[in-house]
Amino acid sequence: METKYIINSTNYAIDILNLNMSAKIHSVYENTVNLLINNKILALQTYNTVISPISLITNANFFNVNLNSKVHINDSCIFIDDFTFDYSRAKIIDSKMHKNTFKISCDMLRNAINKADFCSFNTIFLSNIDMQNNFLILNAAKNKIDNCTYEILNKNYENAVNALSSLIGLGIGLTPSGDDFLCGVLAGFIFDNLEKHIFVKMLKKQIKNNLQNTNDISRTFLSCALDDNFSSPVLNLPYFKSSDEIYNNFKKIGHSSGIDTICGIYYCLNTISPILKKDA
Repeated sequence: METKYIINSTNYAIDILNLNMSAKIHSVYENTVNLLINNKILALQTYNTVISPISLITNANFFNVNLNSKVHINDSCIFIDDFTFDYSRAKIIDSKMHKNTFKISCDMLRNAINKADFCSFNTIFLSNIDMQNNFLILNAAKNKIDNCTYEILNKNYENAVNALSSLIGLGIGLTPSGDDFLCGVLAGFIFDNLEKHIFVKMLKKQIKNNLQNTNDISRTFLSCALDDNFSSPVLNLPYFKSSDEIYNNFKKIGHSSGIDTICGIYYCLNTISPILKKDA
């Protein structure tokens, strides 16, 4: 039996492993094998990939695993067919975002968004892009976001929450753009210490009630965000010194997921937060 090692993970992921529940393969991708453990997904990832709350980063360069592979977990190892993944010596990071006193520059966020090629929600925030010539999904997303802004300005929080939460599941890919955007919005509230605002509480409740509107993997990341757990680029955002550093770190999350997340943070800090703070 060949032994590989899980070298980096999170307290969130290890706590799930330590339950010693039965597990099976959920899905297999080029650099990731998703495990389903007690209805929760953890991601067994190849070396040098970005760590998220559900990550189990290994020293492997590839996985010889398929959907029919058998999985067993004990106190220190994950067994998949003829492979052992030892997590007893993994470096554990805290994936939960805690309040901080750092000021995040909206200008740097916008400049980072501008660096991305046309891929998804970034086009909504680029003034030189004609939305009429782009995809129906993006036009729908822009209308929902604009409607949310309008309703917040008029303190119609229920309508605003309904508009923003309707982004759940909107878009294509492993994690739809609307979900990544909402994860960014939820992070933005923590960055600006707005978690106790009634609008934020209403939005989180509505997102939780509508998680069934997206796929399993994206539902997992939204659930993590609702519990203040985020990927390392989000956690490290206050420490990035330039738009280049922001862009280069977030684009590692995925083809468009990282940029969509930046867009959500930007929309929260640049648009929602100033309105809510006036109401505080």
